[in-house]
Amino acid sequence: MENDGHHKGADHPVLGASEDKPESSEKSRDREAGETLNALKPLGYGRRWYDPLYNMLRFLQYSWLGKRLPTSWRRLFHHLSNHLLQLHEVKRMRANGPRRFDGPLEVPIDEHVAVPGLWVVDYFPPSLIDELNKAVKVNHWDNRRHSGTGESSTETLKEARQGAGPIWWRIADISSPDAGYSFPDGYIEKLPKEFRAIELKGIPIGEGVTAVIAHFHLSQSGARLLDTVWHHRHQPALAKTKGGSVVAESERWSAFRKTQAARESLHRLAREWLRLRCPGAFAQAREHQPLMDLLVLTQFDPSSGERPDRETEDRLRALGLTESGVTWQTSSELPGFLLEKVRPPFVPVLQERTWALWGNRSTIAAGKDLSRYGFDDEGGIANYVDDHMNDFVVRLGLSEFLELLKAESATMRDSARAHHGKFGRRDLKRLRQRFLTASLDFASIQRDVQQYNSRRWRDREALFILDYAPWIRRQDDDAGRKPFKPIPVNKDLRSRQNKAAQDLVAFDRNYREILSTVASLGASIDAFKVQRYAIWIAIASVIVALVTLWISLLSTTEAVRALENWLSSIGL
Repeated sequence: MENDGHHKGADHPVLGASEDKPESSEKSRDREAGETLNALKPLGYGRRWYDPLYNMLRFLQYSWLGKRLPTSWRRLFHHLSNHLLQLHEVKRMRANGPRRFDGPLEVPIDEHVAVPGLWVVDYFPPSLIDELNKAVKVNHWDNRRHSGTGESSTETLKEARQGAGPIWWRIADISSPDAGYSFPDGYIEKLPKEFRAIELKGIPIGEGVTAVIAHFHLSQSGARLLDTVWHHRHQPALAKTKGGSVVAESERWSAFRKTQAARESLHRLAREWLRLRCPGAFAQAREHQPLMDLLVLTQFDPSSGERPDRETEDRLRALGLTESGVTWQTSSELPGFLLEKVRPPFVPVLQERTWALWGNRSTIAAGKDLSRYGFDDEGGIANYVDDHMNDFVVRLGLSEFLELLKAESATMRDSARAHHGKFGRRDLKRLRQRFLTASLDFASIQRDVQQYNSRRWRDREALFILDYAPWIRRQDDDAGRKPFKPIPVNKDLRSRQNKAAQDLVAFDRNYREILSTVASLGASIDAFKVQRYAIWIAIASVIVALVTLWISLLSTTEAVRALENWLSSIGL
């Protein structure tokens, strides 16, 4: 409408319009120049709203009056002045433009990323198996019997924990009402708008531990969320650190943080859904469950083996991918894919226990018939990955589960000293609970892990190799250096898991001995305290008896004297 009006005004000029327009434009340019000049002035010397406030805060910190104020007040004033300093830096960057390498993150218009699926896994040791049965019943996942087996999830779980069940089974298949498809024997319910379906599977880890893995099918909006933020032009902004303070971010660092935050938002939704509906060991410990997401690019192909340039590295860093430039984790069963673990120090927005499986769409789809896996390429790729990666995701998460048990055992060990000398009925009850939980979980963990690692059908999990990137290997060849020997990731994980399980069993044995001694000493100290209290009570009783006797004797003497005085008064 404005353009139409402009053209009409051009055909039928209004008297005086031609003189006013240049003047208005010149005033606008002068005003912008003035605002830019004002923004570039040092903090405290401009005519901005925060300059007087900053000067007042500085006065309250460093003047003779400020030095006499309480330390907590001065600390607060320092925090507020630092906030204004970072705000001024943001405005300066917006007015003056970025420094070198801090400019906007330029993503090619034909480069896109999709997140068609992600996987979250949690574990149920013997102490939590009732929680899994409860989740199945509360969510009504046991209302239908699975086609083919004719058994319910509860019955299959019971058989698996007796060593006679299948190697995996479906717990529940859930689809959103607007997903466009449903599952046989599945359920339809409202899901977060980012998800269109969720598949829950149970995988036994020996006879004592059960893993539950959830495959989240992302909706169109969920799959494109990361790409939308990735392509957005981000401005310099304030960002809050983990310590609570704020820092000024340039355009590029703002793009890093906000793009990674978009990816993390999908992770948070998936983890929260599983925590609420089927809480396992990680959920009970209030820790993040192991998670893997699938990232599919349209242009950049990481499997080419070429060293990415600086701009490409920054684009990948914005997505949270920082490892593939140096080391590779690849599998011959998943050609075109790279597996990468998130490193929180380099991508602090993303949480630990997170992996990315990513690659180029064309390379991944080459030579594969994805039509039997889904209606579109991205959904088909996600289902293809689900077929090949379920067991390996459980394998990755098992290492994290053992680390979780190790951390909890260290907490139990460190708290043993605090219990010493403080054993009452509540402490003994808490001790019995810990004994029972630890014994249930640790007693069978070594056997379960060994059974899980020794079963031949575990060979069906994708085999990964850790090696240097091809461009580094070529440099080593050209320089005549001895090549790096690739590491079989699966074999290394199995070895580490067996060792971790052995350490947990040894700890459980030693911990029970220590806590038994602590409990015995605590009970002895408690008995000694009771005896000491009894002695003091006896002494107090003797004192009370003596005082009573003395009062009684005193009262008798006074009565005799009163009688004598009365007899004397009557002349007897």
